Amino acid sequence: MFYPYYYPTAYWPTFYVAPSYQSQAFAYRTYPEVNTKLLIKSAEQMKVLLKEAEVLMDHITSSPDLAAELMNAAQQSNKSKLIQLLKASGIQSKLDTSYTPDGLNIMLCTSVGDLDCGHLKISIRWR
Repeated sequence: MFYPYYYPTAYWPTFYVAPSYQSQAFAYRTYPEVNTKLLIKSAEQMKVLLKEAEVLMDHITSSPDLAAELMNAAQQSNKSKLIQLLKASGIQSKLDTSYTPDGLNIMLCTSVGDLDCGHLKISIRWR
């Protein structure tokens, strides 16, 4: 059968050529010396955030009335009341919240000096 717009293509075999390596072709990276002080301080601050998250979750699970108030404040987009209710659990770290129709997102933040070094995001669903 003849196809009027079909043009056969000739395929030529390709040959593998081994690359030649030259010693000057690759420049090796130099890394700075490892300083673990900030990493250790960040890890210590994260342990504090994890303890505060546990306190916060215990506070929410121990009181159905508080859980209802949190849900109502989030659904009404009353962020100041929501933060006030969460701070009532006794946490000291910086706190930010966001909410969706399905749940609540809580972000706990910590810093070492002026450097922001740790974030812990907690997502709680109610639907």
